[in-house]
Amino acid sequence: MKKKREHSRRKMSGQELGYQIVINGIMALVLLACVVPFLYVVGMSLSSKGEMIDRNFFILFPRKPILEAYTYVMRNSGFWHGLLVTVLRTALGVSASLVFPVILGYILSKKDIPFRKPMMLYLLITMLLGGGLIPGYLLMRDLHLLNSFWVYVIPAFGNIYGILVVKMFVEELPLDLLESAELDGASEMQKLVYIAMPLLKPTLCALGLFSAVGQWNDWFSALIYVRNPELFPVQLIIRNLFNQSIVPDPTKMNTSYYATFTPESVKMASVVLAVLPILGVYPFLQKYFIYGMYTGAVKG
Repeated sequence: MKKKREHSRRKMSGQELGYQIVINGIMALVLLACVVPFLYVVGMSLSSKGEMIDRNFFILFPRKPILEAYTYVMRNSGFWHGLLVTVLRTALGVSASLVFPVILGYILSKKDIPFRKPMMLYLLITMLLGGGLIPGYLLMRDLHLLNSFWVYVIPAFGNIYGILVVKMFVEELPLDLLESAELDGASEMQKLVYIAMPLLKPTLCALGLFSAVGQWNDWFSALIYVRNPELFPVQLIIRNLFNQSIVPDPTKMNTSYYATFTPESVKMASVVLAVLPILGVYPFLQKYFIYGMYTGAVKG
């Protein structure tokens, strides 16, 4: 019997070892798939024209990095103004995407309010079935939001996913907390502000992160609704850089190939500059991101 148990343990150890090898191998491949493109973008942004030619336009670690492409982006493409527009729209958009979901999600968590089910059905339909591009454009036109900064912020109030997440979270709160506050004379607003919202902090951080990433990366709404270059976010500026031909500085035409940049390095530098802010914030909010994914996947 002892020999059989030892053999079974050895067999299970072998299976576990094989499982760990496979899992670690898959994770290593996923890590490479994420890291190599990032290193490629950074390496190309720091590479000169001569080094790109020598190394066949595939560089992860440049031998002689230069910063000419970053200088060009920051001086000649309206990058800083676009970055300011993006920061402002992200800050206001995140605030707008949290205010309405907290209030309406808390209201819908009350099972005794009238028309609760029709309201839930309406929200689900609007979340799953969007109107499309043309109705959205006509709506922004009728609201006089075209070519306006507020076209970035006002649509953020319609965060249906956030409403449903807040509703599910409030429904899972212990009834004793809310009932004891009600016995002490607390109003619904006081229960929301002093009881529900402190407990909602991780959920709100997760929803805010979702909204911030969406606002930061969005360029399509600016392309459709905005014509004033002063209102272009940095992502649309990057998109325009990718589509235009970049003319080198005439004063540097006789400079060595190993000290001049290329259109490819300018495009890569603009991507790096746009990604760095959100990349610096994400590690500190990663735990809330995971929590938000878990909360959104659990049925309340």
